[in-house]
Amino acid sequence: MDAASSESTSRVRAVLADFAIAGELEGLETFQRGHIHDTFLSTWRSGDGVARFIHQRINDRVFSDVPGLMHNIEAVTRHLERKLGGGGGGFQTLRLVPTRSGASFLVAPDGPWRTYHFIENSASFDACESEDQAYRAARAFGEFQAWLIDLDLDGLRETIPRFFSSPHRMVQFRDALDSDPLARAEAAGAEVAFALERRPMVSVMAERMRAGAFPRRIVHGDTKLNNVLFDRASGEAVCVVDLDTCMPAYSLYDFGDLVRFTAATSAEDERDLSLVGTDPDLYRALAQGYLDGAGGFLTAEEVELMPFAARLVTFTIGLRFLTDHLAGDVYFKTAREGHNLDRARVQFGMLAWMEAHERDLAARAPGS
Repeated sequence: MDAASSESTSRVRAVLADFAIAGELEGLETFQRGHIHDTFLSTWRSGDGVARFIHQRINDRVFSDVPGLMHNIEAVTRHLERKLGGGGGGFQTLRLVPTRSGASFLVAPDGPWRTYHFIENSASFDACESEDQAYRAARAFGEFQAWLIDLDLDGLRETIPRFFSSPHRMVQFRDALDSDPLARAEAAGAEVAFALERRPMVSVMAERMRAGAFPRRIVHGDTKLNNVLFDRASGEAVCVVDLDTCMPAYSLYDFGDLVRFTAATSAEDERDLSLVGTDPDLYRALAQGYLDGAGGFLTAEEVELMPFAARLVTFTIGLRFLTDHLAGDVYFKTAREGHNLDRARVQFGMLAWMEAHERDLAARAPGS
């Protein structure tokens, strides 16, 4: 058995024993995924054969309302299971494994844990390999929103207050800048100035929703390419994962996050800023895929605002990285000194590229 990161193997085994999994544990390994939770992959053998499961120790510093978080995931997965049971074209939803007492998560001495069935014969990608792959991912996220269009918004809890609010992210940034607990602001002066110059853009989506131009709907909230699983044989998208931020927001948040991650020409933490930008062909594929999945419910103004949403979400994520850098790296996991500042620089570089090529990107949009 592989060592489970810095975790004690016996401690992880004790946690897994409290989930309703049949058989004998044969293997346990760390599963590198995301910036927030600690994730493990286990293999079990029983009379029915071999099965694998994903286990996550939930970061309750980030998600302080774990019962609310798991309530949302249960509501979303149950709704999707009902929808996809009627014919989802091979698409499937995540399935939680309950604890032996029937709960959706376990409170262990080292924190809360949850378990999912592993989606076999699937793969995820940190970098986009083709326009077709970009299209399929975007269509999957668009369809994900469409499948949830009739799920009651009031039935979901706001597990991270104002998570999607760009104005709120600007306030958080200003607070971190004013307090500057580690005296990092001066060295990040160029990034601070870049952020402050773009204050007017953060309120646009909130103002248009208040004006009734489009409603809040349930979004995924973290539409990175690697949150779509693809069938290893066909290349089709088969599952949307990481449902932690499924909450009501403006629908185009998901499209904006798709663009800022999947169409990026560099890694999210690239230090060579000459590599940073947005691939216009991937942008076009993402726009077409998202419209094919979600276009049935989007208003005309939402379609028109798609390029702006890409810029706004890219800016907002960059602002979050910069804020975390100034605050002392308290939210996103880091692997080196200045990691969050590097991430912020990439997002701001992408935004600057999109601003400089706004007409070209608009011309590549479907229907233009």
